[in-house]
Amino acid sequence: MNISAFWFCALAGSGLFLIQFLINILGVGDSESKQFKWLSMQAITGFLMMFGWSALTCQIEFGFSMMPTLAISLIAGFGAIFVIHYLYGLTKKIHSDGSVFRIEEAIGKEAYVYQRIPNGGTGKVSVTLQHFIHEIEAISHQDREIPSFSRVKIIEKAGVNTVIVIPL
Repeated sequence: MNISAFWFCALAGSGLFLIQFLINILGVGDSESKQFKWLSMQAITGFLMMFGWSALTCQIEFGFSMMPTLAISLIAGFGAIFVIHYLYGLTKKIHSDGSVFRIEEAIGKEAYVYQRIPNGGTGKVSVTLQHFIHEIEAISHQDREIPSFSRVKIIEKAGVNTVIVIPL
């Protein structure tokens, strides 16, 4: 292997990295497939970039022979893959859609009927929790319709995403 192969790996890896970076910054592409695969574009890019730049450093800066250069460069390339894998794992842990709240926190709060609650049916109420407005499905505690824009009080939880309300 000669030095031009190392230049190719370094520049190709860096170019692919720059393209991926710009795609992510601009929001182009599928944001739902943010999981790491061992033979993915991110893994190949990381390997090529680290392999190439570490090989060039070993050859040009330190004057190493080919065997130590290849050994160090392979370790650096595979190390980059493991670091990328670890970082993807960390990003999975911090993922949030921003709408996480416990419906139990709404009990006892005043709300406004956002979508009328028919007699025996389900409507929606709008309630402020932790400085955010949430729309929650609601049913009436009494056997009567509650019109839109009415003030209600949330008295209990009826289901995973549903509350029981009474008019105020």
